[in-house]
Amino acid sequence: MNFGFPAGVAVLAMAVAAPVWGQTTTRTQLSASTESDNGATKTVLTAHVGDAMGGSLSEGSISFETAKGSVGSAFVQNGVASLALDQLPQGISSVTAVYHPAGSYAASSASASVTPAPASTTPSFSVTGSPTSLSVSPGDFGTTILTITSSNGFSQAVNLSCSSLPAESTCNFNTTPVTPTASGAGQSVTSTLQISTEAPSGAMQDLPGFGKSTSGIAYAILIPGILALAGLGALRRKNFGSFRVLGIVLLLGAGVLGTSGCAARYWYNHRPPSPNSGTPAGTYTVVVAAYSSNGTSVQNATPLNITLTVK
Repeated sequence: MNFGFPAGVAVLAMAVAAPVWGQTTTRTQLSASTESDNGATKTVLTAHVGDAMGGSLSEGSISFETAKGSVGSAFVQNGVASLALDQLPQGISSVTAVYHPAGSYAASSASASVTPAPASTTPSFSVTGSPTSLSVSPGDFGTTILTITSSNGFSQAVNLSCSSLPAESTCNFNTTPVTPTASGAGQSVTSTLQISTEAPSGAMQDLPGFGKSTSGIAYAILIPGILALAGLGALRRKNFGSFRVLGIVLLLGAGVLGTSGCAARYWYNHRPPSPNSGTPAGTYTVVVAAYSSNGTSVQNATPLNITLTVK
């Protein structure tokens, strides 16, 4: 996205982490600027993260917090994390950048003033979240409380959705759509976002000695076949009544084994579903979108970024 020259730059702030034993000190700086893009005004939040010696970090994430909740998060790359917002929640005059470290680094934060959004009479809404950085193991889930706040009398239903999820994961909202009231105590409504990951499943199992693709068939044919041949051999002995009885029993056993060996339950027990590798480890940006439609036009809020780390 190409922006024009800054229309105004807010006060820059810096904070140094207070590390615990064994962690490396980090320093976070935050600046905010108002920039123009094709006539539209955006607020750009830029955080710089480094170590105590001034070196830039390229791991972890920054969440941008306000008094009304987080407005999003971004990864730290080459010491920088930035977030461009179409609008800030009304009444917000400062933002805090909170560094969520990875590895042995310590957390740190910094605050900076922002230019409040100009007053508008157009009904609108904004979305914030807490927290916007989640860390889970495969098979676990994380939750974020989303707050949808109306302004200027907005009172339409707001639909929520998420995208950019990692493989083998899902997201669900306990309530969607949600409808804030135009004013009063119900001006803000909440919805809980749950992001679920999947743990690896067990590996495919085979009966030993017959290979992975033919073991079930081999056992279903070979063992009953041996019993059938033995039964036929016993029946051919005309002078021994007991052998005839044994032959009949062996043939019946061969029939039962042959039938059960090809049954669906037998096949499932010896050939379970293919293994699932689960949700891959890594750090992802899950984008939460919020929109409202009155039947003729669609109104969108600034997307909310959720940083998801799968261990």
